[in-house]
Amino acid sequence: MYLIVVGAGQEGRNLIDIAIQQGHRVSLIEPVAENARTVLQNHDVQVFNASIATGKILEEAEVKKADALIATTHDDAANLMAMFLGQDYGVKKLVSLINDSSHQHLFERLGVKVLPDAAAIVAQQLFDFCLEDRKNGTQGQS
Repeated sequence: MYLIVVGAGQEGRNLIDIAIQQGHRVSLIEPVAENARTVLQNHDVQVFNASIATGKILEEAEVKKADALIATTHDDAANLMAMFLGQDYGVKKLVSLINDSSHQHLFERLGVKVLPDAAAIVAQQLFDFCLEDRKNGTQGQS
């Protein structure tokens, strides 16, 4: 599978790690030079140090071959633009983080799979781990 990831923040880097470990091809579009350089130094991926709004950056990333376009930035406008462009190019799977839940309907109108609050999901998972201990008859020390 070929994935194009937009954004090399923590979520984007972790996604790239998972995809590469599972043998997938990944390209990254990242406007911050230091973030782009870090990913390039640590992963065998194609990195485009550019904004999603830069000219034909998706064409350079071979968007027509992409199975999925995933936006992981902390800027909903950039994520939405990535999804809109992905739809224009006919990318089969569009996935995005959403930072402001009031924007969710805009993404969903494009048919985008959304993750509206990543921090809340992590917090819930951490709490669920605590509940598992109680269900198993063990409790952490206070």
